[in-house]
Amino acid sequence: MLGRITLALFFLLLVWGNLVAGLEAGLGCPDWPLCRGVVIPPLKFDVWMEFTHRLIAAVATVFLLLLCRRRLKGYGGMARVVPLAALGLVAVVITLGGITVIMELPAQITTVHFMTALALFLLVGYMAFFDGVNEQPRFSLKGYAGLFLGLAVLIYFQASLGAYVRHSDAGSACPDFPTCLGSWLPHLSGGVLVHYSHRLLAYLIIGTMAAIVAAVFIDAGLKRHRQKTFALLGLAVIQTGVGAGVVLSGLNFAATAFHLAVALIMLLVTGLIWAGEVKGESP
Repeated sequence: MLGRITLALFFLLLVWGNLVAGLEAGLGCPDWPLCRGVVIPPLKFDVWMEFTHRLIAAVATVFLLLLCRRRLKGYGGMARVVPLAALGLVAVVITLGGITVIMELPAQITTVHFMTALALFLLVGYMAFFDGVNEQPRFSLKGYAGLFLGLAVLIYFQASLGAYVRHSDAGSACPDFPTCLGSWLPHLSGGVLVHYSHRLLAYLIIGTMAAIVAAVFIDAGLKRHRQKTFALLGLAVIQTGVGAGVVLSGLNFAATAFHLAVALIMLLVTGLIWAGEVKGESP
């Protein structure tokens, strides 16, 4: 239960951070760790959007500390690297969060901040599934486990590239969909290159998922993942539609937040398939 609550808090934290960026409220609290020089800031919408993000981060961090403490007791051997890595990453996330605010949201640092938080989210997901009691911690790249972990890596970098698209102001570089500036192959430079790379990686992920779904009907070893792989392909289709909505709506903040939420769910489903495959390998 502690693992699931912590995972839900980090899910909320990432989506809320996306909302803050979409509403351009990232500098609602232009200082750190205080907000406008005080502990409790004035009641203004943009200020409280950013301040609430910090509050969610604080609560999530407390739950993470409790979770890591429990997993350090329940895990043995090299598996203890996972909670220790999570503790290290949360320190990096907090530090980068402060630097991001002080430096007024530079695209590169903001993207690295997101990537670190997303990696932490995945470690929390691992600790939520492998609780050290009912499920002992395991790791494998053998066979299909490697395939699904590779897919998770693709989704991770796709989400990270999406963050860079947002923070580098490349979101409107291709204002139409499915074409870009009226062309299927636009001149790739500047923001267009960044934006179009995000689309191409999305097509690669969808193609990979479609191939996996097709393989489910051929390889008996994949049949037990049928429902989850179907769900994953369905999420990818939804994600494509939401991505189109983000572009055609002029980067509507609610659409972009939902876009990230679906990506996080896709990561979790892929992780569950990987974990199930790893579990199936154990004697």
